[in-house]
Amino acid sequence: MDLILNSRRIIKTGLLVSVFLLVASFLLLFLSGCATRDTPNTANEINEECGFEMQAARTAVRLRDKGKTKTHLQAQLPPVDKNSLRLLKKMYEITDEVYEHTQLNETTYTTYRFELCQRELLRKPMPPSIQAVLPELLKCQQEYKMQSSVKSTKCILAGIETTTVKPPVSLPSVSMPGVSDVTNN
Repeated sequence: MDLILNSRRIIKTGLLVSVFLLVASFLLLFLSGCATRDTPNTANEINEECGFEMQAARTAVRLRDKGKTKTHLQAQLPPVDKNSLRLLKKMYEITDEVYEHTQLNETTYTTYRFELCQRELLRKPMPPSIQAVLPELLKCQQEYKMQSSVKSTKCILAGIETTTVKPPVSLPSVSMPGVSDVTNN
């Protein structure tokens, strides 16, 4: 019986590693086909790119939970440098976050990554870091357990929104007679 259970665990882990490798391979094909652009332009391209990120996040969490190391996962990826495209950089960021924040489950983290991706590509305000939104993510995860539901998604989105850094509003400068402006001196 133990042999059967161990075999099943090995097969599941092998499948997860295969999925991660498949995502990485698909990423390479996708990147080579999109070498002329780094940022998706249409709603379909944005959803496709964010879907890739979400799948990478899901796979990374599953592999982490199966005992695979961050080093093992990142060794499956091509090296990243300053000229690497956005999606490859995000896969490294995802593995860093997944292993730094082991308390986050698959549902919470993948929902967070999908929304973060959407905000970035649509140039919407974003939280300054995962650290800033982590208490909200953990609260949502605790409240909705491991369920994937509309309520848990709304909770995560609200948590992101409450920790989002809004760009400062620049007010028009008003000159008042008799008042000197320090910047003009």
